[in-house]
Amino acid sequence: MPQAERPSAPAGRIATTRKIDIRVNALERQEEALIDCGVDPAHVIRAALRRAVKNWTLEPDFVAPSEEQRTRITEWRARTSLAVDAPTLTLLLRAQDPLDVLSKWTLIRGQVEPRVWAEIDTILHEIAANAAVPREGDDH
Repeated sequence: MPQAERPSAPAGRIATTRKIDIRVNALERQEEALIDCGVDPAHVIRAALRRAVKNWTLEPDFVAPSEEQRTRITEWRARTSLAVDAPTLTLLLRAQDPLDVLSKWTLIRGQVEPRVWAEIDTILHEIAANAAVPREGDDH
């Protein structure tokens, strides 16, 4: 099939996204469970971030970042780039930052962080539930 006849959606989607550098951390209230779970907390946070953004799409309405206390343990912070819909980001920019002085992360973190924190809670619950299941060959 000639290239001109290919569906244009994938190429259009690539052309209409913009990468934003993000960094997320757990909440202070999650610290103890992260330390006690038996898995490197940084790995839990990275897994939660992957899950949180897997099917997420940027909404055009600004959500203020949560005032919940984040952990101060910076070694746990997950950093990555996230591709977001450029036209939606432009709407957010026009409404919230017409002078384009804020970081793009500031504009989207209110939408992303709560999803990551919910996934951290889910993963911690899954780890705890998995640890409670007796295994074949366990002596106890």
